[in-house]
Amino acid sequence: MKGKSATFDEVAHLPAGYSYLTTGLVKINPQHPPLIKEICAVPLLFLDAKMPVDPETLRRSPVSLIYQWGFGKRFLYSQDADRLLFWGRVPAVLLSVGLATLVMLWASRLWGGAAGLFALFLYAFDPTVTAHAQLVTTDVGLAFFATLFLYLLRRYLAAPSWGRLTASGLGLGLALGAKFSGAALVPMAVLLIGMAAWRGRQDESARTGTKGRASGNKGEARSRPTILNPLEGNDRSARILSAAGALAVLVVLAAAVLWTIYFFPADPLFYLRGMETVNRDHSPDYLPYLMGAMRPGGWKSYLLVAWLVKTPIPSLILLLAAGVLFLRGRRSGWLDEAFLVIPALGFFVGYSLTADNLGVRYLIPCFPFFFIFTARIIPALRESRIWAKGAVVLLLFWYLGEFAAVTPDHLSYFNEIAGGSRNGLLWLDDSNLDWGQGLIQLQAYLREHPIREYRFCYFGSGEPGYYGIRGQPINVSALTSPPPPGILILSAHCVARARAEMALLHGEGAANWLAHAVPKAVVGHAYYVYEFR
Repeated sequence: MKGKSATFDEVAHLPAGYSYLTTGLVKINPQHPPLIKEICAVPLLFLDAKMPVDPETLRRSPVSLIYQWGFGKRFLYSQDADRLLFWGRVPAVLLSVGLATLVMLWASRLWGGAAGLFALFLYAFDPTVTAHAQLVTTDVGLAFFATLFLYLLRRYLAAPSWGRLTASGLGLGLALGAKFSGAALVPMAVLLIGMAAWRGRQDESARTGTKGRASGNKGEARSRPTILNPLEGNDRSARILSAAGALAVLVVLAAAVLWTIYFFPADPLFYLRGMETVNRDHSPDYLPYLMGAMRPGGWKSYLLVAWLVKTPIPSLILLLAAGVLFLRGRRSGWLDEAFLVIPALGFFVGYSLTADNLGVRYLIPCFPFFFIFTARIIPALRESRIWAKGAVVLLLFWYLGEFAAVTPDHLSYFNEIAGGSRNGLLWLDDSNLDWGQGLIQLQAYLREHPIREYRFCYFGSGEPGYYGIRGQPINVSALTSPPPPGILILSAHCVARARAEMALLHGEGAANWLAHAVPKAVVGHAYYVYEFR
């Protein structure tokens, strides 16, 4: 973390969180719920951080949606930005540790302890998870609270009680407070509880072809369905009514949590009003980028392509193998499987259809369920031939090697399908590639290789001058003309988009100079240094 500068969203999120804690108002950056920002800003309360405006003035003054960027830059770069970022990121890492623990526990319950460690290994050495687990952003935080909610809900359905129902409701509220897309958990919960109530307890704890542990149905009382036990009884209508009551309790508790997170606002529609601001600060003229092309509206296949080229191939192979085992009958109980498949597909399809084409990070809430689902491989290996066991070991070494090879630049990771991380800019841009995280590395490069004058294309919301990076600013459009003699330092994001713009104008011919220029250096997989004589 200490070697990475602020990424695009962190400049807004961390200062906004500090403003919430010091003013009790959610005014800056309302496009995201406040929970993750509040959690990450807690350490700053002990660092004597200074607000760029008087808290009382902020309380009384209206602010625009883009105010967050100026406020954030003044907050961070008028004091020790790296120190504030480091301590603000520590809670984000702890949330990731919590998610890692949940992944291990859930997989262990289904497939045994060794499978739990296997799922933990997949989580801990996933480049995308590692890249975003150290940032003050909402994706890993949502993944943690969404997984926590679903884990608690599964435990409630395994052995219903008021305590477990209450814990599930609180978990739902925390997930909704992490990111607005957490609202997808509500229909998921309706579907999962509805399916459970429709089928009742029949075959719910059955296992097919696995020696993993049961999900906690031992010693459960057989009784008429109640709000505590919507799976019991022979009357389907009564079970569904009980399920509806349980859902109502979940929603009420979640609403109470949200009301608290937002500091008890008087407006009953506060959450919906926040959802209305999502993406309002995005430029309508921004063209999404995919595989060297840009087009209005983007692609519905964007996240699928991003996931396929930014996930290590061993992980894809293992997930595919787990899918084959699933289809061949290596399954847990039907409800256990539903709790893995529905959230994974729900988030994946939901984001693919609704999210802007900005980064594979949107799919991080799917990842825990992928890893738990994949862990079924371990009990199957006990009955497999030696070559299958050897193949899994080789895949895990390959997986670890991919992680080590790109360290510490995991955000810029691309697999061999894309041609490796050096070729990632041919496929994706934005938070998949360079999100502003490389300024500290570029600072170190410029100290070792002093350059008096250079032109600089920066992608981010931070302050390069804070790190002594004071090249002449240029934008992507300026790069479409052949460069004069001198040094160019270009964000990988700028290189990708400039190449795409020139491809529209000139194809891949000589006029598309970036398609043929060889960089003098690549710093942190984020900045390309070109020299022209």
